Amino acid sequence: MLASTAALGTAALILVQGCVPIDGGEDAGPGPGAAASQESAPPAPRLTPDERVALQQALNEVVTQGSSGAVAELVETGPSGSDSWNGVAGVADRATGEPVDPEARFRIASLSKPFAATVLLQLVGEGEATLDDTVEDHLPGLLVGGDRVTLRMLLSHSSGVYSYSRAMPDVLDARDRVWAPEELVALANERGPVFEPGSRTAYSNTNYVLVAMVIEKITGAPYTRAVQDRVIDRLGLTGTSVPAGTAMPQPVLRAYLPVSQGPGGATAPTDITEFDPSRWYGTAQIVSTVSDVNRFYSALLDGEVLDGEMLAEMLTVRGLDGSGYGYGLGPRQYRLSCDVQVWMHSGHIPGYRTWTVHSETRHLTLFQARYSEDPDPPAWTLIETALCPETGVDGALQSPEEVPGAPDASPDHGTPGA
Repeated sequence: MLASTAALGTAALILVQGCVPIDGGEDAGPGPGAAASQESAPPAPRLTPDERVALQQALNEVVTQGSSGAVAELVETGPSGSDSWNGVAGVADRATGEPVDPEARFRIASLSKPFAATVLLQLVGEGEATLDDTVEDHLPGLLVGGDRVTLRMLLSHSSGVYSYSRAMPDVLDARDRVWAPEELVALANERGPVFEPGSRTAYSNTNYVLVAMVIEKITGAPYTRAVQDRVIDRLGLTGTSVPAGTAMPQPVLRAYLPVSQGPGGATAPTDITEFDPSRWYGTAQIVSTVSDVNRFYSALLDGEVLDGEMLAEMLTVRGLDGSGYGYGLGPRQYRLSCDVQVWMHSGHIPGYRTWTVHSETRHLTLFQARYSEDPDPPAWTLIETALCPETGVDGALQSPEEVPGAPDASPDHGTPGA
């Protein structure tokens, strides 16, 4: 029997804290000149007890305002090491009341897109393609007007290609339906472009279906293999995978949708954890943990997975959208209310809401098993609590109208993956 809303509201809110060891292991002793180097080295990052309490309180509020469970990790880095906080709140399973695991697996939705962008930019850096190549060059006859849409436009969401996910059936009506990527592109072709290629910026999931297909054309193998070999295995992301079927790896934070129990009746939570992810081919298929997503972004921004030229291409803003997001080739740039500039991505998939936000020294990833119509305001408060340590929540975005929404997201059964 499903746990009641009241029971969820009073579920234990669990705090998990940890510090990442700095420098060597326990037996590492001081070497020659150690005293002098310790005197000159900057102090190691340390999240204060007050910061940890504020972060946990903000995460608890994410659950209070409509998520059945949530997990987040903040890592602060510096020349002398790093420190981290990992928090959980709510329950992983409404039926059993099982608490959230700090290493819970989660459908990361469109946080998947920068993984695919990284692989394509690696291939460009290796001379297998150029960013000025057109879709027609690699996938002849697939996309209507593909001779005018470049790979750079796909990666930066400036192609004008219609986002096929807006025309998809409800996931509850087609939970096990397997979609071919060509079918997804066909949905976009039926509706035609929404603006002249390269003339403006607007989020479209079709862009990254095409990115995945270009990767496959170049490598001669499923794009998932390239993501696995070139990113996941290379960085040792042991909690990250690209499942091909409906099953989710364990431990999992379960997802729910509000479904009406009859005409004019109240809604009840329906479990939507398992469904076939092929409807988000290339755009939102990855399953991961908060720690792995932080590790990926830290490595990406530090130049571990792209060479200098390709990283510069990725982090060059090509255009702004109406919410103030600056689009690079994968990640998006945003300026928080405390004037800290971050690289970030958000995601939206049935039952799940995801965020990853990164400044020069701080890395935050948040997963919400969202159930409310608008789960974003408390998430933004947590983001600003984590990324604006000098101001905390004083400058946090408070009202929904001030909060940038998820592109391509909808409050219903989450057909779009943002």
